[in-house]
Amino acid sequence: MAKKKEEKVDVITNEEDVVVEEVMPTKDEIIEDLQNEIKVLKNDVLKEHANLENIRKRLEKERITERKYAALPIVKQILTPLDNFDLALKHVIDNEAVQQFAKGFEMIKTQFIKALEAQGVSEIEALNEPFDPNFHQAIMTEKIDGVEPNIVIDVLQKGYMFKDRILRPAMVKISE
Repeated sequence: MAKKKEEKVDVITNEEDVVVEEVMPTKDEIIEDLQNEIKVLKNDVLKEHANLENIRKRLEKERITERKYAALPIVKQILTPLDNFDLALKHVIDNEAVQQFAKGFEMIKTQFIKALEAQGVSEIEALNEPFDPNFHQAIMTEKIDGVEPNIVIDVLQKGYMFKDRILRPAMVKISE
């Protein structure tokens, strides 16, 4: 290891003409300090690069999720008219002309369902299934002989999934 050679410089101040000796660093010390500073700066650059990469990945993931669920607001709005189609078609009418209209409404409802399914909407199966609070909302209970407790015995309003998210839980009546 090389011996350190210290250079001394006399500094004279104007205050009472005091002579102060100041030690100047050697070339090796300067080089070592600069190398340490380079290491610190390289480490900082690597951290910032990793930080930017993480931000880029997070933004890309958010963009993909946003695209995946872009149709969600309009799909939610279509559920109410679809429910109204179901309510209207439940009524049986003896009039032949009205039955023809009902067939037309049934066809329109089927087209709505196919369009929703193409976008990733699916109905939550509930009838005669075990009650699952993640997919069902129990509105009523009823004691029925021969039926196990917590089984869905009636669907009051259909529930729907949009891809892997719940649009609306099924409102159900369950057995006690």
